[in-house]
Amino acid sequence: MRTILGFLAVTAGFALAQTPAPARAARAASVSGQVSIGRNGQPWAVSAGDWVPPQQVISTGSDGYASFRVAGGSSFEIFNNSRVVFRQNTTESGDLLDVIDGRVRVHLQPSATQLQQRIFCPVASIIAREPATIALAVDEDDDVRIDVIEGSVRVQHAFFPQKEPVLVTAVDAILVERDERISRRLDRGSLYRFTVRSIKDVWSAITFGHTGSRDGEAQFSSDRLLAKASSFCIQLSGP
Repeated sequence: MRTILGFLAVTAGFALAQTPAPARAARAASVSGQVSIGRNGQPWAVSAGDWVPPQQVISTGSDGYASFRVAGGSSFEIFNNSRVVFRQNTTESGDLLDVIDGRVRVHLQPSATQLQQRIFCPVASIIAREPATIALAVDEDDDVRIDVIEGSVRVQHAFFPQKEPVLVTAVDAILVERDERISRRLDRGSLYRFTVRSIKDVWSAITFGHTGSRDGEAQFSSDRLLAKASSFCIQLSGP
């Protein structure tokens, strides 16, 4: 009898370990601080190893950070004081994330069955037709800064769509404002609409770290970004 019970326990444990992932879900690879999803109108804490199904709002607190992995190789990181919706549009497998506010870093990896992957924010959509890594920061006016770290993406304004989206390649950036058409240049004047704190947050999202660096390091990072912006305008490639 003991042998049979032991065998059943081992078999049950093996079965649980082999349980397939929920369809099109994201798995929390790393979580620190306050990270939650909404469930029955109440916030539920997210822990490392948890699966997050589609159409869930993921929120982080002032000390929150989480990274998620998606089948096929895509991944995303959510930094502090941010809100996103994972796969809000379930009819399109390539629609990965809706960024409501805050900062995220996303690696887009379109699969063989996807022509593209898309990220949405209040004033723009970002389209990747090849592997790309980007950082997004949405400010209090819903304006968004998009920094392309690897690869290239196409950016389309939500309210002033163009015939062809603007192509943004690695190490380039673009600022999309709610009431302005997308320009092919990012000039100093646009950068200064963001506060110094916002710029530091953008740089923290691009560089490694969870909720940002120590004060001295953050100031150094923001100074570098401001110096780079003041030395030249970032010329974006045309479609």
